[in-house]
Amino acid sequence: MRPELTKYIVFTYFSGDATAMQKQMIEHWLTNVRNVEIYFEWLEEWEKMQLQFQPDTLAALENVTEKLFQKQEPTDVELKSPTRRVSKKLLLLWAAASLIMMGFASYLGREFVMYRTYETSFGELNKFYLDDSSQVVLNANSTLKVPRWGFGKSTRHVYLEGEAEFSVQHTADHQYFKVHTADNSLITVLGTEFSVYTRPKQTNVVLNKGKVELSSYIGNNPLTMSPGDRATVESDGEIKIEKLSEKQLVQHAAWKEHRFIFDDTPLKEVAERIHEVFGVVVKINNMELASRTATGSFPAKNAEELLTSMSYMYSFEITKTENKIILIPNP
Repeated sequence: MRPELTKYIVFTYFSGDATAMQKQMIEHWLTNVRNVEIYFEWLEEWEKMQLQFQPDTLAALENVTEKLFQKQEPTDVELKSPTRRVSKKLLLLWAAASLIMMGFASYLGREFVMYRTYETSFGELNKFYLDDSSQVVLNANSTLKVPRWGFGKSTRHVYLEGEAEFSVQHTADHQYFKVHTADNSLITVLGTEFSVYTRPKQTNVVLNKGKVELSSYIGNNPLTMSPGDRATVESDGEIKIEKLSEKQLVQHAAWKEHRFIFDDTPLKEVAERIHEVFGVVVKINNMELASRTATGSFPAKNAEELLTSMSYMYSFEITKTENKIILIPNP
């Protein structure tokens, strides 16, 4: 029976201390395409653990660029052919610039080289298409990483932090589309429409069309979702699936229209949602007001617009300070 490959063995391989048997184990393990992504994730983790000298490449690059473009003194050497001769000094400068640019790429990090990153700021939505023609709508304060090379051909893995809706294009070779979430859950699909919410609070997936499989970090067999299902990954890795009503499905998609829909939602949770989307800290010092529930649909493109609309209905006043908003109940 072949021994189990562990992260420790792979780390030993990265450091150059693996035995011949361990190297054979890793080579056999990498014949499974699913393990290639894990290999690179562990490589990135191992690299971050290694303390390395970080040169000031930005300053060095500016210094060399200045030398490259400064005015050169005329030379008294006569050219014997129409071919331009390059001085040894200039060649050295070019070589130095090339080395520094390589160092600069290293400075930016391996992820910058390997992944194209789509980001949204607070309050911003971004709709775009990937190279495989799949459509993504990225909610505010979210990040999606997509491989720069081979996406749609050798891989269709993406990495999400935040919230997004995916409309996945089915491919002729039936290649899976995989979404890796912030809590190390994995969503596997062929062609379908679904939304993913993955923040420190929790991860959930809502399926609109088609079929997806969802697995969590604990490694249990993936669960299959049907249209109208919402799957929530609990803190212990267990997955809870529930069927949503039409009203609840609409609520989950409202953010694409800059709308907030609440259904008996405590104002404390409303404040947390505002912080996620707009980056604004909302303080409610009154416990009765914090537990007061809100129901309704509120269009808003910023925190103050949303809270102003809600203040009349739920009887509170808004006080703004330099970096936060305070809610005070009306007398």
